[in-house]
Amino acid sequence: MNESKKAIIIGASSGIGKEMALRFAKENWGRNWQVAITGRRKNLLDEIALVSPANIIASTFDADDTDALPARLDELVSRLGGLDLLVISAGCGYLNADMAPKLELQTLRTNVASFTASATWGFNHFKKQGFGQLAAITSVGGLIGEAAAPAYSASKAYQIMYLDSLHKRIKKEKLNCLITELRPGSVDTAMMKDDGHFWISSPKLAAELACQAILKGKRLQYISRRWWMIGFVLRTFSLFS
Repeated sequence: MNESKKAIIIGASSGIGKEMALRFAKENWGRNWQVAITGRRKNLLDEIALVSPANIIASTFDADDTDALPARLDELVSRLGGLDLLVISAGCGYLNADMAPKLELQTLRTNVASFTASATWGFNHFKKQGFGQLAAITSVGGLIGEAAAPAYSASKAYQIMYLDSLHKRIKKEKLNCLITELRPGSVDTAMMKDDGHFWISSPKLAAELACQAILKGKRLQYISRRWWMIGFVLRTFSLFS
């Protein structure tokens, strides 16, 4: 048995984060992965942990509480006995045709403030220990503005640029760290609240592609792969819209 690897997945109570936790815990890929999962819904986290209690530990807290977040993550590292991988899966998004400020601000709290607190903690932790990988789920929606969800589009664009900046900083400082951006198109999760989407991937398929990208140390993975073409088109036409 090869040396055990340690991972934390922030926002793993459902969707892609949940399926990634289960894959890391059960597949192993030649290694014994120990996974800590976080989220606000204790009952769902406990159910996931029961699937593989030897490999998954659960910690219930709200990642939007950015003041408490660093201490919570430090505690999980202690429980795991180290950390090789941090996955930021927590996300928020609303179709907001009425432009309700409450919904826009909630999206920004999760997708910008909480994301930044998680990413900076991960970057500083891995820089200090001398190695590690930070992976985060963004969205093709960050490549073009969406009239019905301005905060979602803007916040995902922020995440894409932030990860790119961290990647460049790692190269500049010659750190032994990796940044992996997981950029889904349409995935059948709770955030897909309306009809009319196409090329929808299941959370299990999305998690499979995400885990493969992480294990290969890829810088960017579109989910599914055919979305790279749509991403290119969206990026190009957004300049003229």
